[in-house]
Amino acid sequence: MTRRATLAVPTFLPDATRAGVRGVSSEDLTRVGVEGVMVNAFHLLRRPGARAMQAAGGIHRFMGWRGPVLSDSGGFQVWSMIRQDPARGVIRDREVIFREPSTGQKWILTPERVVQLQFQLGSDVVVCLDDCTDAEAPYDEQARSVERTVAWARRSRDEFDRLAGQLRDDQAAPKVFAVVQGGGIEGLRRECATELARVGFDGYGFGGWPFSADGALLTDALGWVVDALPASATKHALGIGRPDHLVSAFALGYSLFDCALPTRDARHGRLYAFRAGYPQRRPRPGTGFFRALHIFDARYRSDHEPLEAGCDCPTCATYSRAYLHHLFKVGDTSAERLATLHNLRFYVRLAEKLRRPD
Repeated sequence: MTRRATLAVPTFLPDATRAGVRGVSSEDLTRVGVEGVMVNAFHLLRRPGARAMQAAGGIHRFMGWRGPVLSDSGGFQVWSMIRQDPARGVIRDREVIFREPSTGQKWILTPERVVQLQFQLGSDVVVCLDDCTDAEAPYDEQARSVERTVAWARRSRDEFDRLAGQLRDDQAAPKVFAVVQGGGIEGLRRECATELARVGFDGYGFGGWPFSADGALLTDALGWVVDALPASATKHALGIGRPDHLVSAFALGYSLFDCALPTRDARHGRLYAFRAGYPQRRPRPGTGFFRALHIFDARYRSDHEPLEAGCDCPTCATYSRAYLHHLFKVGDTSAERLATLHNLRFYVRLAEKLRRPD
């Protein structure tokens, strides 16, 4: 439950990283049944800036979205940018300093500043700053990441409580999530989860890169985290979005998912559909419940069926595979929108199927 609405779980949150899901509008998201979105506080700090967001009335008014908004802290960017290119900044025990490579502008991220920023955005779920690492990083680096992540979470919790205490009586506080680090090392994952649970949060995210070098989902590590956390706490599988991976993580105990994969795939003509026999069944790990259509394939040039028989998305209700194939081939921008609507509706339907009892 958030202060804006109760999310039916499991649910998939499209990545609206910079206050928008690429190729579609907020009205489109509502039309296909999306319940909430995930923005990135760090990227919104860079552009348009916290003051601009406040002047607009917060993230919801800025992007014309009425549903819940979860805001990632930017911890993943610490890994994806600074750890991959040290010239972009430095990670210290008390702060992260990020430098814009094109302008040299410097951003200082502290646990307190990141929480303050998310309050300025008006986020419904605030996520603590964490020190993200690669799953294959050595033990010493992972241990240092866990130490920082727990220390930053304590500071984040203190700042969250301070700001929540300043809200008016008629203002509900957002939820606050922490992120579990530890890479692929069981002891560190469990230690991080246990220490964060002692601090106390509304939910917990699985942090770090969740895949092995060969692309396999780290189900063991995902399981360690669930096992070490309170059973009643919400578990967020950050960045996990491939349909079969989502089903596997749900089976382990995760109920929130976000990823750019379905919208990115849509823009590249990769479209998802349930296989025959699954419309009335709950998908299970290890089953081939879905397939992907590569709409650029020549066989779709004269295929006048919808992308998926029985799909109730706006695209399938009106257009054929042949028409989508044509739009992509001629580079019409409406192709990406129609494909994105279909993929998002597929994920909404997938979440609905997973809510069904066994």
